[in-house]
Amino acid sequence: MERKDTGKSSKQKSTQKENEALRLTADLEGNYLLEERVSDLKWLGIFYAPTGGSVHRVAKILKRKIGAKRVEMFYISEIPATRLLDYKNIIIVCSSLGRSTWEREQRDQWAKFFPAMRKLSLRDRRVALVGLGDHVTYPANFVDGMGYMAELVTQLGAELVGKTSTDGYVFSGSAAIVDNLFVGLPLDEDYESEKTEPRLDKWLSLVLPEFEDI
Repeated sequence: MERKDTGKSSKQKSTQKENEALRLTADLEGNYLLEERVSDLKWLGIFYAPTGGSVHRVAKILKRKIGAKRVEMFYISEIPATRLLDYKNIIIVCSSLGRSTWEREQRDQWAKFFPAMRKLSLRDRRVALVGLGDHVTYPANFVDGMGYMAELVTQLGAELVGKTSTDGYVFSGSAAIVDNLFVGLPLDEDYESEKTEPRLDKWLSLVLPEFEDI
């Protein structure tokens, strides 16, 4: 008597059971199973906070320059941290805040977002950072917040892209410099707003090819 072909080999069934077990574990831990989602990932997501000010404005400029139909944009207070895992490329736009503010200031949206974000793995993702700072009022802490964000996404396994030269910037200190390069793109909307779009254009010309290469 012939056995009917069920369409799945024993090995495939075993793999499916293992994946289901892994998925359950991932769901319970609040994580996604990255290996299962690679083929379904969207191309690019922009994540920003705070809203209603310069950071929001820069995020909107980025979306327009990249192409509104090519990218999705999210205010982090309106989404779960796991939304980051929907994208193979990520741009994060943040303001310059000190480490103590980021960790303890409950009014800051990123401080509330970080605990859930730290549970994720961003392996196989590329992340680019845009940090807003004030080189006149805070020259010794210029775009420090971008530096702390770079530490976090790197710890989560992401590949950091979009580093920029310090040429053309005036400041006395920054936590966002590694190996003589900014870890992302610094912008100063308070005192150098006229330089924002040219800097974004130059940066995107370097970053977008990195995203397309995945």
